[in-house]
Amino acid sequence: PPQLRQPLDMDRFCRLEHVMVSPNGGGFSGGTDQVLAMLGHKRKVVLSVPHFNFMCQLLESSDLVAMVPSRLIPGTGLKTHPVPFQAPSFQMVMLWHEKHHNDTAHRWLRQFIRDSVLARAAPGS
Repeated sequence: PPQLRQPLDMDRFCRLEHVMVSPNGGGFSGGTDQVLAMLGHKRKVVLSVPHFNFMCQLLESSDLVAMVPSRLIPGTGLKTHPVPFQAPSFQMVMLWHEKHHNDTAHRWLRQFIRDSVLARAAPGS
């Protein structure tokens, strides 16, 4: 967006039109908004999407901005800018029904997902 040609201060960050991920749909507030509220600020979230892949595609063709994990940026046309506050981290978890806990195929799938996520999160990947 043209607004990002200058250093990003808190007021400018909050005035930009943001998109955020809300896996359950319709959420317009998250960890970033909690941090901003503690600092006495509120950002302008105009759209929520169900996952980061869609968000990145949307950002490439709009003037919207978003807080995106840096590992998702390579290979996109997106540019990164430091934010004017300490961004919150997040924890990923896996959930499954108790009846699948000891299922061999399900255990294999959970391990495969875990290994894949850890490999992507490793430095240099």
